[in-house]
Amino acid sequence: MPRVFIVDDHDTLREMLRMLLDSEPDLEVCGEAGSAEEALELLPAAEADIALLDVSLPRISGIDLGREIRARYPDLPFVMFSGHAERSHISRAVEAGAMGYVFKVDWEEFPQAIRQALEGKSYL
Repeated sequence: MPRVFIVDDHDTLREMLRMLLDSEPDLEVCGEAGSAEEALELLPAAEADIALLDVSLPRISGIDLGREIRARYPDLPFVMFSGHAERSHISRAVEAGAMGYVFKVDWEEFPQAIRQALEGKSYL
């Protein structure tokens, strides 16, 4: 079963994402972090198959975190999510190596984006 690591600085949103993904029969949340720094510390032990990253994180953005994940763990795909629909956010996420981009309001799309990214397909 694919293991998902969630990164978002809002506790409530992380909890909601955990509940959403854990309710899927083929996905399992293996860890979560509230910042990029915490994510980089916890990711090695989490044994994640994919990461779900918020674009807007304090200090180090989710896009910069994605670049760091790509450098450290080139085989770990990640999907970005945000409340921002600007093309510049999407373009920067893709340039950083994101396999997908989901808007926070599109809850039903999170599991599908994760599944597609795990199959090596983009989800935008």
